Amino acid sequence: MKKTIIILMVAIATQTLGQTADPYAEFKAQKKSIALSTGITMKYIETGRAEGTPLILLHGFTDTGRSFQLMIAELLRIRQDLRIIAPDLRGHGQSSLPSDSACAAAPEQCFTMAAFASDIIALMDAKKISQAHVVGHSMGSAVAQQLTLDHAERVKSLVLIGTFVEGIYSTGIQDFLKAGLLEGTWKPTLEAKTGFRWPEDAYRITASDMGSEVTTFLKKNWVYEIATPEAYLQAIFEETIQTPLGTWIGVIMALSTFDNSKALENLRVPTLVLWPTQDMFFPAPDQEKVKTALSKAARRQGIPIMYKTYGKIPLPVSGYQANDLGHNLQWAAPQAVAADVSSFIQTGFPLANISFLSPDNTEQVLTEEGKANLIVWGREKAQR
Repeated sequence: MKKTIIILMVAIATQTLGQTADPYAEFKAQKKSIALSTGITMKYIETGRAEGTPLILLHGFTDTGRSFQLMIAELLRIRQDLRIIAPDLRGHGQSSLPSDSACAAAPEQCFTMAAFASDIIALMDAKKISQAHVVGHSMGSAVAQQLTLDHAERVKSLVLIGTFVEGIYSTGIQDFLKAGLLEGTWKPTLEAKTGFRWPEDAYRITASDMGSEVTTFLKKNWVYEIATPEAYLQAIFEETIQTPLGTWIGVIMALSTFDNSKALENLRVPTLVLWPTQDMFFPAPDQEKVKTALSKAARRQGIPIMYKTYGKIPLPVSGYQANDLGHNLQWAAPQAVAADVSSFIQTGFPLANISFLSPDNTEQVLTEEGKANLIVWGREKAQR
């Protein structure tokens, strides 16, 4: 049995991204800006080969393109043929919020997955990219689903990390985010202020503006992933707390009605799902719905769809990640995720291995060759 210890170095970087004493500041400094036809001014990282195969990376809720920083470095190390683009999605990071006049009174109307997808099509048009491989994480995976369903001709392949198909029934979205954080805490706190109108007056307030109690909660319960370099988590956290409440409200309310369980039966693009066993935001029950929808798509559309599990230990009954890989998979295991994405783009299959946290040291990621926990639909006769 071959085991490879993947050590995540804080200073991981490549020449393309800049090898400095502070790779996190360098990453942010290299963002470009583009005004999209959708009205959004988008910031994005573009790196790799200028004429290479386009790969677009879509981050999760309240993250930025930085969510893929370590993974990008790994991709650039093993591939020289990719043109990698990692945008800050609308209302996230340094990209603009939709206008107050159109969106502040009902932010969810401006943060639908279709609206996010329209921005990506506008970005591709502006960059003259006719087709791209697309990777989405968490909320970004919902955006990637919508992008592919609405514009299948623009997507060459699809990778979904920590994904879901029914926000309408997700306890993570409905209980933790909507009922708990948004409506149970932030809304009553702000409405207690004289004359405060929710959500209009909250639109441009940030978590940082709300004080240390809020930011401390987010650092402990939101920007969290075992086996991830602390300096990297801090860089993500500092961007997260600058996310406007308009984005928080808009995305949470939009995702609370999101349901692609039937629509995904029309998926027509080769797809790979990467899911970690201790994903506490979209755990095993959510994944059964993902598998049902995607297996139907594979049969009905005749396309290859694969589902690869990371980790070996199930989520504890507490519901909290404890000793194996979790929701933010590309933060903790960027080398393994990059290798699977690269392999899928090149061969149509992920690698035949399994990555998991060491039982002796949960700060280390181990990989066993030839032990992949992989389900394949729609490719019963395919040969590797």
